[in-house]
Amino acid sequence: MTTPLPAADHLHRRLVDFVGVVRDRGVSVGVGAEVDLARALEVLPEVHRGHFRDASVAVLAKSPEEARVVLQAFDDFFDAGPRRPGLPFTGQQSRASSAPTTLGRAGRTPKPDETDAPTGTTVFGSYSPDAPGAGHPLTPVPARELLDLRRGARRFRRRTATLPGRRRVRSRRGSVDALATVRRALGRGGEFVELVREAPRPGRAEFVILWDVSGSMREHDAELFALVYSLERVSRSARVFAFSTRVEEVTEEIRRNGYERATRAVATRLAAEAGGTRIGPCLQEFSDRFPGVLGDRSTLVVVSDGWDLAEPTALGEALRRLQRRSHRVVWVSPYARRPGFAPRTAGLVAALPFTDELLGPEDFRSQYPLRPIETEARTVPSAS
Repeated sequence: MTTPLPAADHLHRRLVDFVGVVRDRGVSVGVGAEVDLARALEVLPEVHRGHFRDASVAVLAKSPEEARVVLQAFDDFFDAGPRRPGLPFTGQQSRASSAPTTLGRAGRTPKPDETDAPTGTTVFGSYSPDAPGAGHPLTPVPARELLDLRRGARRFRRRTATLPGRRRVRSRRGSVDALATVRRALGRGGEFVELVREAPRPGRAEFVILWDVSGSMREHDAELFALVYSLERVSRSARVFAFSTRVEEVTEEIRRNGYERATRAVATRLAAEAGGTRIGPCLQEFSDRFPGVLGDRSTLVVVSDGWDLAEPTALGEALRRLQRRSHRVVWVSPYARRPGFAPRTAGLVAALPFTDELLGPEDFRSQYPLRPIETEARTVPSAS
């Protein structure tokens, strides 16, 4: 029989200490993720050890490696100190026992008044010396790598071009090419049988980029920002939006600066971004706040790993509406080209039916052909 956890205030206090241990072991946990974990525990009618452990892994871990770290930290933190079988999961011993119990961080002995459930209210989201510093650090990639990504962005622009370029081609509709019309008439004895028409050939693309900057994407930030920067640079009409739990446009920070200055400007602008990802609500927010950004010639590029704390159905529904308003939807996942990749995250599974192409960052490099990835969840069609 499982034993419930202690009162809410005591649980909150232990949660703060536990998150501190997870940070000490190298897992980046923002204040937003800490609040998310507290809210997840509050909605459960009764919290047991297994509930706490599963919620901690789901909210705090952004990769299988981090999941193992969180599990180990959980066991070390809550099993620290002697504990008698059958006692409640509080880390406390019977009052008859004189041996102190280790609560909180490993190696820290609690004060005497900490062995009882505390009174008062624990406030989340307040200052903590163990909380990560403000800012969203971005590291510039080497110039050679940026140049390689720029070449790939140009290939991608040519393949997804929908806007008229400088070159003109024969067309059934368009302006009359007088010189070509006269030449054709001379070849037919001077009779003007038909008019030769021409129109601009599509040579430019219009990108709308939604870039996931949540905690699960932190280890890929440098490469993916370089890709986002390259896509914006090769399309004069591109718009760039960053999202995690809300949406912020960063187009001007990129457009007005060179690469290194843009890196610093965007890092400063995204200082408040932290916590888990809510892709579906963010896509809906983008649709509501920027209704005129997408058009029938726009290519929507979503750069995300698909980890979503919101309902997957919300993501699928929001992306379905965006697909109807755009020319093409392309999803770029940092894991797409890794061996054994499969779209197993709930967010990516919900998004694939409304995605025209699935790519990885490697597809924009010179050694890879720019081709979509075929998955078991959906065969993603190739671009024409």
